[in-house]
Amino acid sequence: MVNKVVLIGNLGRDPELIHTQGGRALARLWVATHEVWTKDGQRQRHTEWHRVLVWGARAEHIAAQCRKGTLVYVDGPIRSRKPTDGEPRTEIHAQRLVPLGSPAQREASDSDGEAVTEELRDTDEVPF
Repeated sequence: MVNKVVLIGNLGRDPELIHTQGGRALARLWVATHEVWTKDGQRQRHTEWHRVLVWGARAEHIAAQCRKGTLVYVDGPIRSRKPTDGEPRTEIHAQRLVPLGSPAQREASDSDGEAVTEELRDTDEVPF
C-alpha cells in the first residue's frame, strides 16, 4: 500500500515554527494549490488549502528560508488525527520540501510560476 502526497503550491502565510516540550522543532505550513478551468466562457478557479508539518532541523531551515507566497514542492504521507479540541485534522508530514522560488523570483521568469508546473507535468521525475 502507498500513502504519499505530492503538492506544488504557494505558502499562504509565513511558516510557524514551534518547539515541542522535548525541544524538537516543528514548522507548520499552509500550502495553497489551485486548479483553473473554463465554464460557460468564464474562467473558474478553485483553491485547496493543505496543512503541512516539517520536523527537526529541516523545520528550522524552512522557517528561516520561506515566506508567504513561496512556491514549494512537498511530498510525504497524509495523516488524519483528532486532537483533544475535537476537530479532526488532515496533515501532510513532509518527507521532502523544496522551495521553488519567491513570487518576485517567479515573476522575473514567468508571471504565474506556471513554467515550473508545466515542466514537472512533462516529465516522469521531479527535477531535483
